[in-house]
Amino acid sequence: MNTFSAFLWNSDAAKSLENATNGTGRAIPLNHCRQVGWFIKYTGTVSGGTIIIEWAPEENYAETWQQLDSINAANLAAGTEGSGTFAGPIGFVRARISSAILGGGNITALINGLQN
Repeated sequence: MNTFSAFLWNSDAAKSLENATNGTGRAIPLNHCRQVGWFIKYTGTVSGGTIIIEWAPEENYAETWQQLDSINAANLAAGTEGSGTFAGPIGFVRARISSAILGGGNITALINGLQN
């Protein structure tokens, strides 16, 4: 049993984006967590694009979401970017591809939190 993370990392509950090359991911509810973490996986060749990790106080927040991280997809294969954390309670977190993923591959964005 997983006693620390809000979700199992490989579960659908942690997926904001799956096999995506563009678009905005599902908002993950983390208001019961004290810290947030994200991990970006890729499949195939990824040579460019930008993934933004962002948060808002509501799942369907209509205003501008606040940016937590910006990930250059070209750096995923090099292992120099692709994960991060934010220390502190937060509402909803999602991944958004702000610049399309290039190279023929795609990304999956996983978001999770440490429970209070």
